Amino acid sequence: MAAPSLVPDLCTPDPVPADVRAVIELFSTQLAKVAFPDVDAASLRREADELRAEATNVARARAALDAAEAARARREVALAATAARAMAYARIYCDAHPERQPLASAIANLTTAPAIAPAPIGKRRGRPPRRSAELFDAATLPSGPPHEPPIS
Repeated sequence: MAAPSLVPDLCTPDPVPADVRAVIELFSTQLAKVAFPDVDAASLRREADELRAEATNVARARAALDAAEAARARREVALAATAARAMAYARIYCDAHPERQPLASAIANLTTAPAIAPAPIGKRRGRPPRRSAELFDAATLPSGPPHEPPIS
C-alpha cells in the first residue's frame, strides 16, 4: 500500500511544478494501468511526496535559521549595551583615579562607546511617496511676502 501523499501547507506553494502534477494526474487516471520501466503512477507520486518532504525539511531549517539569527541579533544588542555600560563605568572609575594615566590613555584610545545596532529593517514595499515639490518650487512662487498679491 502506498504512503499517503504529503499535503503541502496552505501557506506555502506546492514544490511540485504544475506540469509535473499534470503528468502525475495523467498517470493516475488515463494511464493508471500502464507502467513503463521505472515510471508509473506510484513512482511519480512517491517522488513527488519525497520532494514535498524535502521542501518541508528546508522550510523547517529556514525557520530554525531565522530563529537562530534573531537570537544572535538579540545577543549582539545585549553585548553592545553591556559594553557601552562598561565603558561608562570605566570612565567614571578613571575620573575618580586621575593618577592612573595609562588607564586614561587606554580609555581615550578606544573608540566611542559601542553603538547598539538597530534592528534590521526590511525592504520598504509599495510605491514611493508622491512628491509635490512643484507646489513649493521657489521658481513658481511669486516674489514678496506671502500675504501680498503679486505685482503685475
